[in-house]
Amino acid sequence: MPRYAAIDIGSNSVRMLAADVDSHGNLNPLASDRQVTRLGESVFGQGVISEQAMTLVCGVLARMAQSYRKHDIKAVRAVATAAVRDASNQRMFLDRASEAIGSPVEIVSGQEEARLIHLGVQLRWPHPRSRVLIIDIGGGSAEIIVGGMIANVVSPASAAVANTSVAAPAMDFSLNTYYIVVSIQGAAQNPPQAHTVMLVQ
Repeated sequence: MPRYAAIDIGSNSVRMLAADVDSHGNLNPLASDRQVTRLGESVFGQGVISEQAMTLVCGVLARMAQSYRKHDIKAVRAVATAAVRDASNQRMFLDRASEAIGSPVEIVSGQEEARLIHLGVQLRWPHPRSRVLIIDIGGGSAEIIVGGMIANVVSPASAAVANTSVAAPAMDFSLNTYYIVVSIQGAAQNPPQAHTVMLVQ
């Protein structure tokens, strides 16, 4: 089976997963890692990624790359989200992050971020016969997806790191990314009836 690695450079944390992938898209994890970095803290306060945050994240990325390289990985996709989207020094960060892992790091749009979130939740918690509402509360943005359609991509002011950086910098508050998943019956109902709710970290 081919082996792939994925890295999510979020506004609050960096995540890595390396896995075998079979012909049905099922994953067999080989290595995983997560590190809280609060990359977005300086971005949402001053508009730039601080040198301290950049050095920390690049060190984390180098460690993660060293971990997945042990598994004969075929390809890597590394994406950066809201904090890097909003940073005025994003080009410098992308260059240094790409060097740290030895592969290109790309910025994804809010729409692409929402699409990837939907794919990930459906893989872990498939409900092919249900209309599903997914709300991703991230460190720098929040995405709302209804039945596979992206309903809204919320501005950074609604997200965890952004709120604590701008509104309450003295608070010691760290919110992981969670997916609030609601399976909805009857699209014609107003309001629709939610019959299954799951919180996925």
